[in-house]
Amino acid sequence: MRLSHRTIYGLRAVVDLAYHGGDEPVQAQKIAERAQIPGQFLGQIFQELKRAEIVASKRGPGGGYFLVAPAEELTLARILEALEDLPEVPEVARERSCGESGGVAAVADEMCGEVVERMVGLWEEVTIADLVERGEALGVPRQGYEGFVYVI
Repeated sequence: MRLSHRTIYGLRAVVDLAYHGGDEPVQAQKIAERAQIPGQFLGQIFQELKRAEIVASKRGPGGGYFLVAPAEELTLARILEALEDLPEVPEVARERSCGESGGVAAVADEMCGEVVERMVGLWEEVTIADLVERGEALGVPRQGYEGFVYVI
């Protein structure tokens, strides 16, 4: 399976919001620069993510985009569903594994169905928070969001 640029860019944008924004809105221009996404294309992607209730926006000074749900609740599957025209993947996997064809073809179809089911399972279990943790583990510097700062 091949993911579209729209989906790859959308995933980058959502991870950027979680990683650099925290609870604060982030300007689309900043996201486009950091995530290497063409600016006009990002606007279209954000419209789709807004329709899917993954992101929201705030207008005016200090405005931008922010995640609607906590990163721990946003799975890759939810983002893929918002941005890709995917068939009902578990159904496709079941059809492939029913052994409609005979001989070696049935074996190959069954294996393809198993691969698809595992891939869907991975999309459903990996969250945006997991990707944020990977970024932290890799030492990716944060811009904007600094977490809580206590000054006494």
